[in-house]
Parts: sequence; structure tokens; C-alpha cells
Amino acid sequence: MLDEFEERILKVLQRNGRASTQELSNAVGLSPSPCWRRVKRLEDEGYIARYAAILDGKKLGLHAFAHVQISLVDHSEASVKIFQDFVQHSEQVLECASITGDFDFILKVVASDPEALEQFMMKKILRLGVVRTTATNFILRQIKVTGALPVG
Repeated sequence: MLDEFEERILKVLQRNGRASTQELSNAVGLSPSPCWRRVKRLEDEGYIARYAAILDGKKLGLHAFAHVQISLVDHSEASVKIFQDFVQHSEQVLECASITGDFDFILKVVASDPEALEQFMMKKILRLGVVRTTATNFILRQIKVTGALPVG
């Protein structure tokens, strides 16, 4: 169970993962030592899984983002493992979720342009040998992009 200070710490760190202990303690209303101890406990207990920088894809030359729905040819352990191993090791796959409905998975993928995304689909995903069908929706404009979770 999280207390009010820990919830505040998590909210601040989601906005600024580089906040110093002093900045964090000022923002949440604790002195630096107890604030640091709480952050350490939140890390140790897995509330804070990791820290990361959020990059601007367009500045990196990545202009094609899409959601790709995937149906596997079957749901055998081997087919699922092949697909999940591919997803885990592909930098172009930003997110993957198992879903309900007509498809088995939905991916968020990125490429430099639509042609590069097509090549990724044709030469990587479809050549896995375990994908039956796909449906791709290009993202025209991202309205909200956040990884921040509601806390408290």
C-alpha cells in the first residue's frame, strides 16, 4: 500500500525521471533522506520498474507509426513462442499486447517511412511462418503520448 508521499513521488518521477533527490523532496514535501529511502523502497519493490528517456521519433527520422493487428495460424506453444521471441527482439515493435476479438495481438510499430514499414511487414512479420493475417492502421497524428500511469 502506498502512502500520500509515495504517490506524489511516483507522479513527479513520471514527469521527470531525472529529478534530483533535492528536487524530488521539495516537490513532495519531505526532507531529502526520507525521500531517498522511499524512492529506494519503490524501486526495490518494483513500483519503479526502470528509468528511460523519451525520444522524438521524427528527429530520429522515424515518420511511419502504425498499429498492426495480428492473427496467428494456430495457438500452439511453438507458434506463440516464435512470435513472442520476434516481438521481444524487434526494435521496430514498440508495444505488443494480446487482445480479444478477431485478432490475437496488436502491435505498435515504427519505421522511417511507409515503404520501410511495408518491408518490415513483408520481410519480417509475414516470413515468421506463424502469422495468418494482419490489419494495419497508420497513425496519422498522435494526439496524446504518455507512459504515465494514474497514481492514487
